[in-house]
Amino acid sequence: MIVAALAAGCNTLTPAQNRSLDEVRVFADDAARVYGLHPIHVLVSHNPESPVGTYRRGFFAVNELVLRSEFRDAIVAHELAHYVLGHDAPLAGPTPEARLREREQRELDANATSVEILRRVRGVPEDQALRMAYSYLLNVHRRLQRSPGEDLLGHRPPCEEIADLLARYPGQLTWTSGLECAPRQSAGGG
Repeated sequence: MIVAALAAGCNTLTPAQNRSLDEVRVFADDAARVYGLHPIHVLVSHNPESPVGTYRRGFFAVNELVLRSEFRDAIVAHELAHYVLGHDAPLAGPTPEARLREREQRELDANATSVEILRRVRGVPEDQALRMAYSYLLNVHRRLQRSPGEDLLGHRPPCEEIADLLARYPGQLTWTSGLECAPRQSAGGG
């Protein structure tokens, strides 16, 4: 039912959004090929209140607003990362707190893997791919500063996610160390 509802509105996209959606589908197909996975279905949500992207077993959805966003490829790479990492497996934690920590870890891992996907699938140099993921997360951080009550849907606060992401790419430290939300460097060097 939800798939039909999401797919039914496809006729309402502008020609530019349809071209963007075609590019997203090519990106998804290329990622599946590069990672040796079955192709994944791409759907569009027409509800402006829905998340910018969601992943579920066998498909991912992007909000139609994403199709015009400068962050489109970073968002798509993040959702594809959930697919590549097999995040459709049930959460294994024995308590709600453990399942929340597992969900948050999946999001951190998807952030880092999105950089790899941009590099491997789109051919984006690592520093530029990291900038793309960082810029998107910084945008989320700033949006939450303006509207602090927004639900993070299993994510840690964006600054924490940014710090984790940047720490995973120590080879980029020369330009990332001074960025907003960058992980703090210890005074003793270790």
